[in-house]
Amino acid sequence: MERTLNNILTIIYAGEFLLGILGNGFIVLVNCIDWIRSRKFSLIDFILTCLAISRICVLCIMISSTSLYVISKEIQYNKNLLINLRFLWTGSNYFSIVCTTCISVFYLLRIANFSNFLFLWMKRRIHKVLLIIALGAVFSFCLCLLQKDVVVESRLQNQVNSENNVTLDFLMIKYDLFLTIMFLIPFVVSLASFLLLILSLCGHLRRMNGVDCSSEAHVRALKAMISFLLLFVLYYLSNIITVWANHILGSFVAKIFVNMLLFFCPSGHTLLLILWNSKLKQASLCVLRKLKGYMNLRKPALPKRSLKR
Repeated sequence: MERTLNNILTIIYAGEFLLGILGNGFIVLVNCIDWIRSRKFSLIDFILTCLAISRICVLCIMISSTSLYVISKEIQYNKNLLINLRFLWTGSNYFSIVCTTCISVFYLLRIANFSNFLFLWMKRRIHKVLLIIALGAVFSFCLCLLQKDVVVESRLQNQVNSENNVTLDFLMIKYDLFLTIMFLIPFVVSLASFLLLILSLCGHLRRMNGVDCSSEAHVRALKAMISFLLLFVLYYLSNIITVWANHILGSFVAKIFVNMLLFFCPSGHTLLLILWNSKLKQASLCVLRKLKGYMNLRKPALPKRSLKR
């Protein structure tokens, strides 16, 4: 029974990985082809491309760490390799969340209508606002890199001198707290953008007394934001369960199930982005039509029956 469950979860796990790689690779390919043809790269396309690249990195790091664990269980005792894999995952995952936050802020500044002076100033300077968010993310990541080097150096000293356990524990708590704050800030910004967009939609509906194109744009943006927020919560609950599965359960089936939940966010949200972006949706439908035509051509022609008179 456990072997059957293991095989089923492994197939789902591999399917989610392939779906995420193909979906994110499709976004990168479509936007790059469009950029080569038109020599123009819109802001939202650039953010989506960066998001897709970062998610491809996240998926590759996750599948690599799982594969290494399956190949050799001694990998869990190689502390240096685990620290490096965790840091690579943290970096790519953080930039993925920052890109999604930039999408939320972009929708807010492009669609929402407020008469506040600060909001109007930000609306006119949307490129600068997103650049500030990106620079803040790079600065936070550099601080994370410095914290990581301090923790690694203290861990090496701890192997020589066992009296540094208290210092190492303090540094680890400080590092984890910094990571929590670093990941929490983009989530708070996305949540604030979501709430502000709801207020803008309510005010717009009161003024217009009906549904128009602007209301539909509000609804589409809210769908994109709420999907990210829900998947973000699921993703980090899965991370907490991952620690529990690794240290308490110790079962390979449990780890595959948790990793399956982790893959659901970068894979599932990518499909939603393709469906809710008109250019990506049209490109995906075009690819499906061509695949359908190709499959029809590959089918062997049925022999015609001779009619007897």
